[in-house]
Amino acid sequence: MDLTGELQDAAKRDLTAEVIRRFGEVRLRVTGTSMLPSVWPGDILTVRRRSASELRTGRIILCYRNQAFVAHRLIGKHGDGVITRGDSLRFDDPPFRHDEILGDVTSILRDGRPVAPTRVWWHRIGSSIVRHSELCTRILLSLRRRSKLAWVN
Repeated sequence: MDLTGELQDAAKRDLTAEVIRRFGEVRLRVTGTSMLPSVWPGDILTVRRRSASELRTGRIILCYRNQAFVAHRLIGKHGDGVITRGDSLRFDDPPFRHDEILGDVTSILRDGRPVAPTRVWWHRIGSSIVRHSELCTRILLSLRRRSKLAWVN
């Protein structure tokens, strides 16, 4: 990507973070796989502004640091920050300061259908499998792509 494109993308991310800070809600399309199987690439997250004191452990929260968004599960609060981790990741993220927290995920839209942002028992099993096997992650993503193509054809 050229420098102009990178600057435009950074400006879009900054603007999105400012929108949620000022207006209280934003929708974002997921691009990563760190929250599989709870959140899939292409899902649309609705994020509502929350202060650190309003956040509950177990919820998916959105943080913004170094012009990058991170939507991971809140696993604990630590002093003046919070600890998060992607469901399919082995290690915690570096702590986010309270001023880097944008809010929590209030809804997930997948293929036009609402999905509850709460974690169910099979997500824990799936997360454990994906966390320990990159091959399983690739297989899951491949199966999902194929099932989406079957619906289109």
